Amino acid sequence: MKTLHLIVIALCALLNESYAQAPKKVFAHYMVGFAFPSDQNFFDSQIKRAKSAGIDGFALNVGNNDWQPDRVAKALAAAQNNGNFVIFISFDMASLAFDSNALTRFHFAARHPNYFRVNNRPFFSTFAGENNDQFWNSWKSSSGLNPYFCPSWPNYPTANLLQSHSVADCIFTWNTWPASNSGPDASFDNSGDKNLLASARATGKTYMAPVAPWFYTHVWGQGWSKHWIFNSELLLPQRWQQIVELQPDFVEFVTWNDYSESSYICTIGSDLPADMSGITDMINNPQPMKHDAWLDLSKHYIQWYKNNARPAVTTEQFYWWYRIHPKNNVNGEPPQYRNDARDCVVVHSIVKNVRPQGGVYTMIIDLNGTKSRYTITKLEQTECIPFPARVGYVTISLEGPDKKVWWAEGKNIPQQSSGNNFNAFVNSHSFPSP
Repeated sequence: MKTLHLIVIALCALLNESYAQAPKKVFAHYMVGFAFPSDQNFFDSQIKRAKSAGIDGFALNVGNNDWQPDRVAKALAAAQNNGNFVIFISFDMASLAFDSNALTRFHFAARHPNYFRVNNRPFFSTFAGENNDQFWNSWKSSSGLNPYFCPSWPNYPTANLLQSHSVADCIFTWNTWPASNSGPDASFDNSGDKNLLASARATGKTYMAPVAPWFYTHVWGQGWSKHWIFNSELLLPQRWQQIVELQPDFVEFVTWNDYSESSYICTIGSDLPADMSGITDMINNPQPMKHDAWLDLSKHYIQWYKNNARPAVTTEQFYWWYRIHPKNNVNGEPPQYRNDARDCVVVHSIVKNVRPQGGVYTMIIDLNGTKSRYTITKLEQTECIPFPARVGYVTISLEGPDKKVWWAEGKNIPQQSSGNNFNAFVNSHSFPSP
């Protein structure tokens, strides 16, 4: 018995080691429900943009629309035209019934050469779907696919989750924002990540961690409405730094194109929903609320996560984002959890050296004539510059080590004295490292 026990321990160690040595992957959650107007060329452009930042594949969030399998097929064809870019299905259980026939419509994807596999098993995920282990066991055994199942079950306790739900081969979670009503100074508590990763390691399974840049929703339809925010101002760089330290098996960006919750990192495109009330105000009022720079910022951390080492920096990078009006100056109904927002312009920098040419960089943030200055003292640095008493134009500039202004960027959305849009405007500037 002692010999058998030692053999089991050795096998578990080898299994855990094999997962630790497997190539790490970064995915982006893609809302197929917004893809009605999308053709293969559109998916091709999205994939090329994602690949440019180091994203390895899309998690296709699928629901009950009868046209969605066709868009999945088009996404797979576009992936095949882009080398090793992969796709996997994420069942949206807020839309789909717990009915194997509803899921079977998407099984064809698993036979495609660009479908993501772990140990040669097709990878499937979910959004929600808790309290139905019997259904998931039945689906797995009857699918004929031998699926590698990585659900998102954020409403379960995180400790020993995989021990308690053996149907899962991997675990994902949607929990990636500070808890609501935790106040504007709260940071994301990653103890849940640590519990889920520990559960994966103890069971020889895997953990896929989420990363999100923002959350704000104010949309409505027939019989439903969503209007709330989560504390997000400092979230993206903090979360990437947690991921770099945590080193999970996989990472999923939440999201690529969910315009309805302001978490998108794609370029605003033709997939912007036309049939959802409130979307236009969230995304294009008073000007397009661009988030492209969040994807560019993430490229640095994606490389860091994959290689478990800080990448060589050849370009000095500066990113900034902000809401367009103070949180208390709301026209109409304020969003739920409004107090969790921070009234500040966030600036994040990534530099090669904090002593460029023997001197220092100084950031200058000019908010309608109220100027703030600070020195860059860290290779990755985040600052939160409070809104001024009188909001207006926003100009960000950099003073170089020679005490001269090296660049200034004023092409930013002016802040308004009041409004009702808690989405973020994001911009950036970069130049070759001296």
